Amino acid sequence: MSSDATLMELFEQAGAIITNSHFVYSSGRHSSVYLNKDALYLRPELISSLCERMGQPYDPEQIDVVVGPVIGAVILSQWTAYHLTRRKLSGETRAVFAEKGSDGVDKQFFFGRGYDKFVKGSNVLVVEDILTTGGSARQTIEAVRRYGGNVIGLSVLCNRGNVGPEQVGGVPIHALVELPLQTYTAEECPFCRDGVPVNTELGKGRAFLAKQQAADAQKL
Repeated sequence: MSSDATLMELFEQAGAIITNSHFVYSSGRHSSVYLNKDALYLRPELISSLCERMGQPYDPEQIDVVVGPVIGAVILSQWTAYHLTRRKLSGETRAVFAEKGSDGVDKQFFFGRGYDKFVKGSNVLVVEDILTTGGSARQTIEAVRRYGGNVIGLSVLCNRGNVGPEQVGGVPIHALVELPLQTYTAEECPFCRDGVPVNTELGKGRAFLAKQQAADAQKL
């Protein structure tokens, strides 16, 4: 799907597209452009409209549950399930979220709070905000399958990493916006090489610098 100019304009009006800085993504890759999904989450009416579009390609009668990984995609799962339910002849589409283990050993996504029983044997639509490498979406899809759910598709706000189905477990991807961005590893990043300050307000720049400082300290 090509980028929708109207959607891009909405993203820009919401202050969700930031350029001309040195960003570090959650994946660890660097870029000069950042899609600030948190700016979108500040506007419930806009998020509701976007989630309606995210669910539009799917037959509501074929989706039992919408699943999103914590944190931001929880909001997407709620609104997408809401709009799918409104299109159903009867019944309700549930919305649940996948959490990530934090015990230092098992950090796979899992379904707690009794949500596992809603995933098992259900047709599931997985939703995500931004795809860069597809890692979180893939792990969520793996969790759904591990708990006995059948993944129908993956719907995302933006695919900025040119991620394909093969990177998310063979699941078809529907992206509202395709925004391929030039990204770099830390080792090959031209902004690092040229000494461009890392943005610590958005993305994972603060954590990147802390890790870098710790590594430098060990060398002393």
